[in-house]
Amino acid sequence: MAKQKNVRSYGIRKIKRPMAYCMLATVFVITSVFLSISSLNEGRSTINILGSALVLLLAFAEFAVHLRFASAEVMESPRKMMMISISLLVVELLALLMLRVDAGFSPMLIAVMLLSLMVDEHAALASIFICTISTGVISSITAEADYVPLAGMCATLVSGIAAVYSLRMRRTRSTTIIASAIAGAVALLAFAGVMLMHSVDFADYWRSLLWTAGSAVLCGIVTVGIMPLFETLFDVATDARLNELLNNDNPLIKRLMLEAPGTYHHSVLVASLAEAAAEKIGANALLCKVGAYYHDVGKLRSPLYFRENQKPDYNIHDELDPFESAQRIIAHQRDGVTLLTKHRLPGDVIRIVGEHHGDSVMVYFYDKAKRMAPNGAQVDEKQFRYPSKKPSSKESAIVMLADCCEAAVRSMQNPTMKDIQAKVHDVIAHKWNKSDAMLWHSPLTFAEIREIEGSFIKTFAALHHERVEYPDLEDIDVR
Repeated sequence: MAKQKNVRSYGIRKIKRPMAYCMLATVFVITSVFLSISSLNEGRSTINILGSALVLLLAFAEFAVHLRFASAEVMESPRKMMMISISLLVVELLALLMLRVDAGFSPMLIAVMLLSLMVDEHAALASIFICTISTGVISSITAEADYVPLAGMCATLVSGIAAVYSLRMRRTRSTTIIASAIAGAVALLAFAGVMLMHSVDFADYWRSLLWTAGSAVLCGIVTVGIMPLFETLFDVATDARLNELLNNDNPLIKRLMLEAPGTYHHSVLVASLAEAAAEKIGANALLCKVGAYYHDVGKLRSPLYFRENQKPDYNIHDELDPFESAQRIIAHQRDGVTLLTKHRLPGDVIRIVGEHHGDSVMVYFYDKAKRMAPNGAQVDEKQFRYPSKKPSSKESAIVMLADCCEAAVRSMQNPTMKDIQAKVHDVIAHKWNKSDAMLWHSPLTFAEIREIEGSFIKTFAALHHERVEYPDLEDIDVR
């Protein structure tokens, strides 16, 4: 039982929504306290402080409502809510300090970009609302000119939206700097536009324009700098981190290529199937690709026990009893989780590896054991079952299906496309039906499963296309 915990501990932990609301309320209270202190230092009245707190409270309430209806899964994730809370609290407190330096010097873009890269786009867009209101409230306390709060709010609003949509291009560390530069240019235009509305002399406030553009770029640099800390602290599989794991210089990938080349080739094919299918249904294609690359890394412990790494004329399982063979094969899932944990890969990738066989039965060796059992003796099915849980995410389910379909098609001798279509359909139907029920815990819908099946067939068609038969080179007279 102790061995099973290694794999089973990677389920998705959830929190109740009241706890998520408490996290946001804590950020609001701390921000309000520091805002009140700053207001008192500036000689503001109690009525002014209450008005500012009320406006800020409405902003946080709108943010919570948006998450409740647009990103319910975010509110159920403790690490995501913690990232949101910490990001908002830090930039709110920094803004109280930085806006005293200059009206255009704002750190708000840090929170927006961090949430876009590490949580989701809905949370990032919703955070823009809080950041915009907070900029206006804080600027109203520290600003010397009447137009500054409006200018700051407009600059924060448009720069945040520009940053979020710029990051759609490609979520890498270098793209973050580019997105911040675009956001800075947009913020500068917004700030200048408000100055023109109020007939402000640019000669008096040109520094604010430079601070507006410069602080946006600085926010991008800071975001890139602290992303590795957030990735490690909160175990987040960002696109930048996942892309780094696909590098062939990664020690585990190198070991697969050298020690288990058959497994490596199989993993690459599974990755092609999984990535295309994930894109088709709107799942995380990059996470699927990385999960597929590493899903069989546990086979490194004993690569020759797996058919794809054996010589054609020798199979070590011919010398073992079915139970021992099954245990050797089943162990690769647990070994993969252990190895990836040791190398500190993201929890989302480890979850895929720990769930890619679910709690399925090693049918081949189970059937062999039943046939070898003396006098029809009963064979314990549990001894041939993977000690894990069924896929709990779309990505885990897609990698499971891709793995099973690739293995099934590879076992066929000279299949036609019609044979491949039938095999893919049978494998997916078996994983869906009541007897196996491997997909019942995943959020995949029946319509999405059909889309995945179509995507697999399309990818197999590209992989198994007919090739032109070349003539014998000795028969060609080359002059």
